[in-house]
Formats: sequence, structure tokens, C-alpha cells
Amino acid sequence: MASHRLKEYNPDTELISGNTIKNANVSANMLRSKFYVCPVCGNVIHSMGEAAIQCHGILLSPLEAETSDEQHMIFTERIEDEYYVRIDHEMTKSHFISFMAAVSSDNIQMLKLYPEGNAEARFKIRGVKKIFFYCNRDGLFSQDIVKGIDDKESEYYYSDERKELEETAKKLFG
Repeated sequence: MASHRLKEYNPDTELISGNTIKNANVSANMLRSKFYVCPVCGNVIHSMGEAAIQCHGILLSPLEAETSDEQHMIFTERIEDEYYVRIDHEMTKSHFISFMAAVSSDNIQMLKLYPEGNAEARFKIRGVKKIFFYCNRDGLFSQDIVKGIDDKESEYYYSDERKELEETAKKLFG
């Protein structure tokens, strides 16, 4: 009697086959990140998809991000290859921004902030699409990076429309 063995899966063979491979992993995009904060100790937990997270015996729910408001104004400035992010917010021991995170589709940069410090950070640009930050009283907030700040080629200054206008002005006025 011949023994039947299951063929062992080899990802290299799949890649070399030339067939299109579709990634069905729904949690692979970092822009779908979930943030959890423990109400007891303030632990900040990040997941790339759905998860059952517990801290101090409490099942934590993922935070829902709100867009920044007038009490949580975020200012983003491009400085060379980084974003300088500042939030006008008090940083007292009872009311402060706990963390900031810059998220792209394949990367997250996260910075823990502390009371009595400044609510500011520098993040490498690397395709960042969204900034998240957490206020210990009011919850999670986010803001999309404005088109043009992170992509110098798409700014009006470098746009084809501006180049055409400059060329026309040169022809007309020398």
C-alpha cells in the first residue's frame, strides 16, 4: 500500500510560478490600524487588524478616531524629509496628549508623550497619510495629511499648470 503524503507548501514556488498572487490578508494595510488604551494604567496597544486585547482583566475595545476639532488643533509642517507635528493642547498631569502616530499603508511611527512635555513630534515622511493622537480625556483623533504637503511634485508650485503659466509669462513679458 502506497503512502500518500501531502505536498508541502513552498511560497518560493508560488512566486516563481508567474501567476498573479492576490493578498487576501485584510489586516495588511497599516491605515486600518486599531488603537487600544487601558483605562487603568494607560497602556497603549496597536494592532494591524481585529484583535481581542485585555489589560488588567478588562477587554479593551478599539478606539474610534474623530477628526481633530478646535480644542485639539493639529498643525503639520514639512521640514526637509520630516513632518513637524504640533498640537495646541494643555499638557498637565490631569489632561494631556498621550501619544501621536504617523501612519502610511505599510508603516507606523509612534511616539509616547508625557505630561509637562510638549505635544509635538517629528516623523519621517515615508508615505504618511494620516496622523493619529490620543487625548487622555477626549479620546482618539486623526487628521489626513493634506495632499501636496507630503508630495512636493503634486504641490501647485511644481504643477504642470504653474509651469505652463510661467512659460506663457516668459513668452509675453520676456
